[in-house]
Amino acid sequence: MAREWRFGASLGAAALALTLGACGGSDPVQVCTPPKVGTPPNCSCPSGTLEPDCRADCMQTNIYQENGAVPAFTLVYHDFSVPDSGRLDVTMDWTNASSLMGFYLVPANTCTVDEFNARSCDFVMRSEPSSVKPRKLSQASFTAGNYRWIVANYSESDESAALQIILSKGTACPALAGGSPSASSRSDVTLKPLGRMEHR
Repeated sequence: MAREWRFGASLGAAALALTLGACGGSDPVQVCTPPKVGTPPNCSCPSGTLEPDCRADCMQTNIYQENGAVPAFTLVYHDFSVPDSGRLDVTMDWTNASSLMGFYLVPANTCTVDEFNARSCDFVMRSEPSSVKPRKLSQASFTAGNYRWIVANYSESDESAALQIILSKGTACPALAGGSPSASSRSDVTLKPLGRMEHR
């Protein structure tokens, strides 16, 4: 009986060894290395990111930044270039919340003070004085080219304004908080014609 038991144990050990050998020889499950998704060898970056390193599909360029005085009843302007198409984000802030400040964008080398007062300029962006401060404007699908920004002070007191213009490209760029194509003018004030233009 003892001899039969040893024989049976030998058969069981052999079967166990074959089973373990079969498990150890199977190929491991292949997966894509995060953050890539899919099934090898067809791994790719998730939507909204760029190959090969899956970085966010967003490039933001600070194309213009300015701080300076804006005299009373005056238009201050400067010509600048937008090097590529994309979303144009504009942020403008000033000192006194009660000041009547406006922001405008027109093609370069256009819009005299008389044309401005008549509102006959070719406005690409236009934000009349409002209660919104700071002023934030955002326009998608903006075309590359040469433009002129204009900051208007309709108040009786001099002001100091800060202006930043950013070009955003890509599907993953965050929206400009509070940004809009334009801002409505205040209904409680009448805007006087401005008397002069100053080049920044």
